[in-house]
Amino acid sequence: MASKSKKQIKDEVTSKLDISLDKLYLIWQEIGIDETQVGNRASTVSMHLCNLMKEMVSEEEQLRDQMALNIQHYVDDLSQLCLELSLPLPKVLENVSMVQREKELRCRLETLNREKQERMRTLKKLHEEDQRLCEMLCSAPYYIPSGVVPSRHQLQELETHVKSLEAEREKRHGEFVCIKKRIVDLCNEMDHDPETSFERDLICEDDEMFQLSTDNMRSLATLLQELEKKNRELHQTVQDLWTRVRALWERLGIPQSERAEFESKHPGHKNSVAASLREEILRCEQLKYDNLQHFVEGMRRELVDWWKRCYFSKEQRDTFLPYLEENYTEELLEVHEQELEKMRSYFEMHKDILELIAKRERLWEEMLEFEKKASDPNRFFNDRGGKLLREEKARKKLMKELPRIEEDTKEKIDAWEKQNEKKFLIEGVLFAEYVEKQWNSFHEQKEQEKQARLKSKAKQMEEEMIFGSKPTSNTPAKRRIVNTPGRTPLKARKLNETPRTPASVSRIQHSSVFPSPYSRVTLSSKTPNMNHTMRRRSLRRARKVLQESIQRGKVGATAKNDQHVNAGQGDLFSQTTKGLSQTARPNCRSSVAPSIGCSPLKRW
Repeated sequence: MASKSKKQIKDEVTSKLDISLDKLYLIWQEIGIDETQVGNRASTVSMHLCNLMKEMVSEEEQLRDQMALNIQHYVDDLSQLCLELSLPLPKVLENVSMVQREKELRCRLETLNREKQERMRTLKKLHEEDQRLCEMLCSAPYYIPSGVVPSRHQLQELETHVKSLEAEREKRHGEFVCIKKRIVDLCNEMDHDPETSFERDLICEDDEMFQLSTDNMRSLATLLQELEKKNRELHQTVQDLWTRVRALWERLGIPQSERAEFESKHPGHKNSVAASLREEILRCEQLKYDNLQHFVEGMRRELVDWWKRCYFSKEQRDTFLPYLEENYTEELLEVHEQELEKMRSYFEMHKDILELIAKRERLWEEMLEFEKKASDPNRFFNDRGGKLLREEKARKKLMKELPRIEEDTKEKIDAWEKQNEKKFLIEGVLFAEYVEKQWNSFHEQKEQEKQARLKSKAKQMEEEMIFGSKPTSNTPAKRRIVNTPGRTPLKARKLNETPRTPASVSRIQHSSVFPSPYSRVTLSSKTPNMNHTMRRRSLRRARKVLQESIQRGKVGATAKNDQHVNAGQGDLFSQTTKGLSQTARPNCRSSVAPSIGCSPLKRW
């Protein structure tokens, strides 16, 4: 409906008022009211109309004033809220009606109130979480004044603070679980009982009840360090006690069954194990004094072992004169114990160098073993699965490792000598001299083996030249199949065919080995029957000639080079053939040297 203007309302009210007055006056006239009463009644109508208009105006004035008052209240509340929420004061439009202004201020006020309530709810939630985490971590909560609406920045900082506390709590809880598990394991490993209230609370109470404060975490780390230190000390103590117990067992000759039974009953390194070991030491100490001689002899065996491990020479060992003492007393026992302790200290002081030397000695022994295997002529017949190839690879690796270890050991010893300003001796000599001596001995031994092989070969050749060669093949002969001819048709010779000299025989005839002095005869001239008496006589004469030649100076055994060996063989051969030519029968099937398989003595 379109709004009416003031004139239209006035005209409408005037017309309706005229109509109403006309009706009133007509009614009054019909009733017969006199003019005075009509005037009074008309005055009453006018008064009522004026009062009504006044009331209406008054009500509208009240509405206007209330609206103005509301606007002022809204402005004041907005100012207060903006101050509490740390927001700028909103600008209100000036060229608007009171209704619009009141409505706009009311809407803005409701929005700010909702934001205030949301901030307060967020603050309450974050504050409760912060309080819980601070109680667990025993730290100070984030400070926000009470009764004040927090700003957005303060809420962001409080949320960040809560997140950091939560992360710290997770971190500390993880550390606590790991440390507690390690502490419990150490206590079980050492058989350790909680001693303080902190330890009892830690082990017995639930994990959630433990306060993850900085002090508690520090105390927890300190407790772990103390227990680890105790564990290391206890472990070392138990190891030392086991060393003493085993040394006492070895010296006293305790049976292995008794040792194994005791060791099986005392595993680990608990306090109870240490106590049992101390009791066993006291028992062995009592046995030690009951049997001093046996114990001193055991200590001497142990002392020899330490001397070997420290590479002491005979001169250094002889300085310990009580080693040869036969009057077994407690004083002698104490002297041996002091010497053993001295050797242990010496070994620990030079452990790095001595371990390098021991490693070098192991490599040296392996090298000697490889050399021994390499000199075995039968190793090629036992090569299964590439054994020789693996040994060759291992030998090459060892020959690379050995010089490196020697160089590292030499550098270590040089540094020690420079630091201590004295010489470090191995078997009474310097390390370089010790290594050089070993290598020289190794080369001399190889040279001696080479000379021995040459002498053995010369002697074998000498015997072959006189008695004929023997088959040297280690390969087993193949088994003949039944009804198989002994020769193949291609290799069979005719009976009257003159045998040809093989190429190998031709090469031997042109070498330093002398050819056979016996003339070759054809197969057709061979006498089928042999005189056994002449054969034995020829054999005895050949042996006699060989014995006389050996007694006259052992022609081939003292040769220092191949020329002398060959010359000796020639002289011996000439003497032998001279004695044999008187009885030799011309029936030898080959004219080559006996070393290729033709033995003239077997055909006499």
